[in-house]
Amino acid sequence: MSVPYQNELLLIDDAPESIAFASHILQRSDFTIHIAKSATLALQLLKNQLPHLILLDVTMPEMNGFDFCRLLKSDPRYQHIPIIFLTASNDEKSIQKAFQLGAQDYVTKPFKPAELIARVHTQIRLLQQKEELKNAYNDLDNFCYSVAHDLKSPLLSISRLIDFLLQDCTKKFTREEADLAETIQEKAGEVTNLVDHLLELSHAGSQKIQMCEIHPDQLFLEVYADLHLLEDPLRKIQLKIDNPLPPIQGDPVLFKLLFRNILSNALKYSKKKLLTKIHISCEKTDLHFIFSVADNGAGFDMKDVNRLFHVFERLHSDREFEGSGIGLAICQRILQRQNGRAWMKGQPEKGACFYFLLPHSNL
Repeated sequence: MSVPYQNELLLIDDAPESIAFASHILQRSDFTIHIAKSATLALQLLKNQLPHLILLDVTMPEMNGFDFCRLLKSDPRYQHIPIIFLTASNDEKSIQKAFQLGAQDYVTKPFKPAELIARVHTQIRLLQQKEELKNAYNDLDNFCYSVAHDLKSPLLSISRLIDFLLQDCTKKFTREEADLAETIQEKAGEVTNLVDHLLELSHAGSQKIQMCEIHPDQLFLEVYADLHLLEDPLRKIQLKIDNPLPPIQGDPVLFKLLFRNILSNALKYSKKKLLTKIHISCEKTDLHFIFSVADNGAGFDMKDVNRLFHVFERLHSDREFEGSGIGLAICQRILQRQNGRAWMKGQPEKGACFYFLLPHSNL
């Protein structure tokens, strides 16, 4: 398996003068430069070592820089490596295409030394921050698991003791004492449910990924069938899935948890409607599949959208809709671990739509 190395760059360019100039500038800043004059040579180098950053010329023999970038971003081995395009063109269409393909930045030729060094340092710093964030996530997962695991056993004991108390002593209780015992039982159940969600959050971030082919339409139907058993049998629900949804590669356990949280959310916030409508669809772009799950429920104000994926953040009170404020954070964590991401759109009383994106490389 290839191992990343520190402060080493891969420069892919076939112009000797550009290679010499860029190498001279960057070596003065203590970067080690590996050079490839074609896509074929670049792939050979990448198989041996993974650089922190790739400097990629647009115009090359065999394969242009745009096509080579598309190739790298479609391969799980290389898609995390930042790419800075080197181009003599500064027209808006070329720049836009570079970013659409997944590039992080661009530098126009002829190089300005200070600009080239600054942009390279920025991408290296962002990569280091991403690694620090990943480590922080791991620490949070371990903390959540430890706290939740230690809390669950005494909470279950409290629930069982309250059950025994209610069964054995109900006739001896006054109405006020019975109400108090039932309140304790209810609150213990709420905290146990919260602990379960914390364990799910930890599970979503720490479980080892086991990739296999998943058919989303089938999995959505399976999860919906499970959830529907828990619903009011008189509730009217219309579920529409655009068929066929494209197959994806992912961890089946984590994706089942993802779909359960998405559908639970849609069902919960649309429960006050006479007819609940849920519509699941998918759009294909050059690099990604974008899935959407729309409902006709309570919706939300878009000014609050940045709060939705934070742990314990809720936009509705428990009186309106029950919940822990962890479900969407779990969804985001699952998708991030599989090179995807989630976002939402909505309007008050006009429903909400949960979007999630997955790269084609997951296929």
